[in-house]
Amino acid sequence: MIAVLGLERALTLGPESGLIAFVGPPTSGKTDALARRFAALVGRDPALADGAIVTAARAGGARALAERITAATGIAVRGETLDVLALELLRAHPFETGLALDPELVSPLDAAEIFERAAAPLFSAEWSDWLGTDVDPEIAGLRTPARFADAALRLIRKLRDAGIDDEAFLAIAKRGATSFYANPPNLASPALVAATKDEHRASLAVGPGELERQRKRELDLAKILARLQRAYASELVRRGCLTPADVLAEAVRLIADRPAIARSLRGRLRVALVDDAHDLPAGALRFLRALFGDALDGVTVAGDPDAATQTFAGSRPERIFGCAKTTVTLVARTLPPQIAAVMRAVIADDPMRSIPAGDAVRVVRASDRAGEAEAIAQRVAALIAGGTPPGRIAVVHRTLRTLGIVEDALVARDIAIAPAGDPALFERADVRDALAVLWCAVDPFRHDWLLRTLQLPLLRLSDATIALLCGEPADPQPALFVLPDEPPDTDRRWDRKRDVRLATNVLRAERDADLTPAARERLASFRARRARWIAWSRSLGAAAAAQAIVADAGLLLARDGETAARARLRATMIAQLVATIGEVDARHAGAGLAGALAYCERIAAGDGGPEIDDERTDAVAVASVERILGRRFDHVFVVDVRAGAFPPYYVPDAFLFSTTYGMIPKESAGDAPAARTAKFTWYEHQAKPRLAYIKEQRRLLAAAMGRADATVTISASGRPTRGIAAPELATEIELMLQR
Repeated sequence: MIAVLGLERALTLGPESGLIAFVGPPTSGKTDALARRFAALVGRDPALADGAIVTAARAGGARALAERITAATGIAVRGETLDVLALELLRAHPFETGLALDPELVSPLDAAEIFERAAAPLFSAEWSDWLGTDVDPEIAGLRTPARFADAALRLIRKLRDAGIDDEAFLAIAKRGATSFYANPPNLASPALVAATKDEHRASLAVGPGELERQRKRELDLAKILARLQRAYASELVRRGCLTPADVLAEAVRLIADRPAIARSLRGRLRVALVDDAHDLPAGALRFLRALFGDALDGVTVAGDPDAATQTFAGSRPERIFGCAKTTVTLVARTLPPQIAAVMRAVIADDPMRSIPAGDAVRVVRASDRAGEAEAIAQRVAALIAGGTPPGRIAVVHRTLRTLGIVEDALVARDIAIAPAGDPALFERADVRDALAVLWCAVDPFRHDWLLRTLQLPLLRLSDATIALLCGEPADPQPALFVLPDEPPDTDRRWDRKRDVRLATNVLRAERDADLTPAARERLASFRARRARWIAWSRSLGAAAAAQAIVADAGLLLARDGETAARARLRATMIAQLVATIGEVDARHAGAGLAGALAYCERIAAGDGGPEIDDERTDAVAVASVERILGRRFDHVFVVDVRAGAFPPYYVPDAFLFSTTYGMIPKESAGDAPAARTAKFTWYEHQAKPRLAYIKEQRRLLAAAMGRADATVTISASGRPTRGIAAPELATEIELMLQR
């Protein structure tokens, strides 16, 4: 039975009182309540200070909670996410884990690269030897290997997070297939047929023979994914590289397999305080239960189930807050009533909810994205001119990748920005300029990068000069003999060197006589600089060499006509590139600058990239929503809130997975009467994953609005759609405010 108590009463409870939950919206004082809970526990038993876990769903939240506790009690505590603590546990018991002696926490980008190596046999001619001859090659999703691999890795991460190994996964898949195909649902149900799009209704017109064929293909898909999961886990263990989900899974396994270690941990770690528990990964919750038992005695959590934004990634707030023995409900203290009301209406999808009057929430719509960016930049500039510190303003979207046009509008007005999130690093012109000069240091025959270098302010060569450098010398030496594979009546003396002609002319000065004096002087200076770059790349670490090279190339200098904010942004992005190079060099001993650049080139082709987190408070925060959830601002601008952008259209993976129904392939592979499987069409109607996805995006928008202490501006561009495939949230909010 859950007891609903007041805050003061709950603070007096001892650590043995079961799970305590502080629940409330933004500004309700949840983090302060956790700090007070720590103070009360330590006041009763000072020894608990050394046996307390201070954590949160995100690293920034964990650090903020630790700082709040230290400020309130004077006791220095450490705030880390649970995967960091789990990694320390694995490193403390290297011989018991069965892993590498010094396991390393790697990023999702590195994990994707490891998965590519593990899955390589599947996409090669050796796949039948790898899987066996009993698996049919016509599998859903394999027609597009890249998409299949991405979907498989996402599923495997969720399985690892949920503690489902390859054998358990295959058993669930078989059980789910038996449950569905042994007693199929009514695929001719009027409700199902009416809810299915016309182009997918043919998938429901299947007989017993086709269902049996789909069942076999589904089980073959499950076997492939189980094999991939096993290969991925083996590759991680072999390399000693673990993602946060892997670390938590291995730590839970260690505690379960080693009772002595479990007893030691439980004797030392007696309490835990967890902020933003609504977004806690499933693996983190399993780790907490391994330490504190299923009842989570001694654990106090804070959060808001209505603010969960990671349910599609595997977080399950109902499993945490649903088992609380004591719940304390807190109310917002400083959140403007109009913002709070709009947040509740957005989350509940209730456009008819009564909204208080006021101007705390505003909606701006422009004809196009450029006009929207200009309108936002003007408003931000007006706020700063009116006395608002830049650090109290945030411009956010669901991803930083879409905010480039807003960044340009802000820095053009000399408004400094602090980016946070995934900035699409390798697509940015400033970063590509830096990559160009770095590639020139390690491989000048990469002509794509050399051409870019020749046009930088360092050289500023004209198109005519570059054309000369790409050509043959004016008076080439005649061939001493005709090559045997060439017709005797043609002179192809220089054809063999055409692929290296540009770099040869730049490095060896073979065409300098044909250039203008200014071009010759610049190329001579470039050759001297490049000699220094080569020396640095050989004598310094990769990061130090990269920093020295980009500085020597003048990429960090201010340019004519640009604002200080623009120069600062360029320096920030190049610094992130240098940091990425240093991380790669540290993880891969001996990689050097050349190896780090090759790594950057590999990951540049992916959908994600290195993330940036500029925490300077003297600039406007331009960030993804996830990166500002632990911070407060006076004014928040949520941009591009239109259908297809926020929320984006729901595109299901090549296959879904349910612990009840097993694998749910999207595509009907092989000789099938329809493009989709009957099971997928039925499951979409039964489980409604699109609606769950949109609901999470609504919570994400509400979470962004909840960061504002004064005003929220929602902006969009273009004509609003009807909002069928994805809702027009900006229009919804605008209509709420007009009633």
